Amino acid sequence: MPDKAPSRRTGRQLLAACAVIMAIALVVFAAGVAAQRLRIDQVAQLADLQAERHAAQLATELAQYDHLPEIIRLHPSIIDLLASPQDPQRIDAANRYLEQVNAASGSSVLYVLDRYGMCLASSNWRDPTSFVGVDLSYRPYFRDALRLGAQHFYGIGTTSGVPGYFYGRALPNREHLEGVGVVKVERLHTAAWPGAGRVLMIDGNGVIVLSSEENWRYRTIAQLPDATLARMRAARQYENVPLAPLGLELVERLGPSSSVLSLPDALGRSTVLAVERGLTGSDWKVVVLLDLAEVSVFRFWVQVFVGLMATSLALLVLYLLQRRRAIRIERAAREALARANSELESEVSSRTRDLIQSNRQLRETQDELVHSAKLAAIGQIAAGVTHELSQPMAAIRSLADNAGVFLARGQSDGVTGNLRLISDLVDRMSGITGQLKIFARKRPSVFEAVPLRRTIAESLFLLDEKIRRTGARLLEDYPDNDLLVRADADRLGQVFVNLFSNALDAVAGSPSPRIEIVARSQEGRVSVQVRDTGVGLSEPVLAHLFEPFFTTKLAGSGLGLGLAISERILRDFGGTLRAENTPEGGALFIIDLPMADAALAEAG
Repeated sequence: MPDKAPSRRTGRQLLAACAVIMAIALVVFAAGVAAQRLRIDQVAQLADLQAERHAAQLATELAQYDHLPEIIRLHPSIIDLLASPQDPQRIDAANRYLEQVNAASGSSVLYVLDRYGMCLASSNWRDPTSFVGVDLSYRPYFRDALRLGAQHFYGIGTTSGVPGYFYGRALPNREHLEGVGVVKVERLHTAAWPGAGRVLMIDGNGVIVLSSEENWRYRTIAQLPDATLARMRAARQYENVPLAPLGLELVERLGPSSSVLSLPDALGRSTVLAVERGLTGSDWKVVVLLDLAEVSVFRFWVQVFVGLMATSLALLVLYLLQRRRAIRIERAAREALARANSELESEVSSRTRDLIQSNRQLRETQDELVHSAKLAAIGQIAAGVTHELSQPMAAIRSLADNAGVFLARGQSDGVTGNLRLISDLVDRMSGITGQLKIFARKRPSVFEAVPLRRTIAESLFLLDEKIRRTGARLLEDYPDNDLLVRADADRLGQVFVNLFSNALDAVAGSPSPRIEIVARSQEGRVSVQVRDTGVGLSEPVLAHLFEPFFTTKLAGSGLGLGLAISERILRDFGGTLRAENTPEGGALFIIDLPMADAALAEAG
């Protein structure tokens, strides 16, 4: 019967994991709600401060003009005008006086209406849009000023078409109301609305009269009732303006003066916090709108932080539990590890001895392969050497026979000449066999300063017969000074013989066989390039060119060890061997060797 204990243990672990995940999710959700509420409260405080500052600033700015109607009513020219409104001289004096006061106070227009709403005098009496003689009795600031004593009003000028703030004040004369003094302010400096967010100035009807968003001006907070629209049309307050709703929607009411609204924008709708503050002595309100996108970001990062902390705490508890279990397992495994360690040390010692022995045998095998490759090269050269020796030997036999004839005839000069020729031929034969003995001998590598040009010349000498047989043309390019490389002369010669022999095989049968040998030095290194005009190397051949026993020659023509051994020899010298194809066709082998230093050159 199968053991059910692991299944029960796995089930308990899954239940525990689900409980932990649900607890973390609940904590993260609660933290997000609390963070959002806290951040909204902070944003609301900021918006409330801004709204209070803007309201106070606007109230202060408007209040500085409210005293102007009170001042002008005390001036004799205004008193005389109200007493005799048809007198041209008094009208002219009042116009000039209002013009001076308006310029000094910085207001836009300052004018006086009679008790019927007709403009008697105005500071803009010189302008084409002068108010003088204009009936303004329909304006609320006139009617309410007569009824209440003073009234403010914001609207678009029916004469100038310029919107502005109007403040009207009743002008009594001998305890009777004779008219109304009005000041108009067109340029309000608070329109810049410094601070964060968007700021609106809303009149008592719910129309946005001032806004940090210029295209929101004269929009309404909500759809206005028909009665309100009719009253504003009668007062010509926003003449020729559609008064379209802005499209605000209430999301949540946070308090008597703050709420969360949904606002249309270019991407759809965004959520903003709205805080309003009433303007002192007026039914106007300042509304500050702050975007709540930052609140969502704040909530997200708080939830991420709380989630990470809760997860870290859960992982810490899990770690401590696992640590207790691991300590028990470690205590049980320590003894087994000690036993295994002892056995491993014994095994490592045995394998180390075997590895040392294998490396020694590998080095001996490599030396044997190098020597075998040299002997194989000698076998390939043997035919050419035999041909080289056969000609001098035939010549020696002929000269010896001729010397006997000259001796019998008593011609001593002829005998001497033949003997001299025989001596020269023997020296030539000794040079050929000497090169073979040097190339074939086996001895340990000795690093010395090797003359590069001489080593190349000796290698080409051994291949002289093969060069003549293939008809290859040699092009050699060396610096003026002979280059010295750090290498073993015999093994370096073997590398050159192998490369030159391969190049000759590659150009055999070519219509214009040519082999180029170029040597250069740079920054302590010597480069030798061997280029042929053969068919080049295919991609598969390049991929396996330096692998042992890889060859493209016919069976019996080579073992495929020459390039592998040559690459290993150059690597022992601290150099490299690489191959590539030339753009003109043919193969290019590049040898890179360290240049012999001065001490090695003197020792050599």
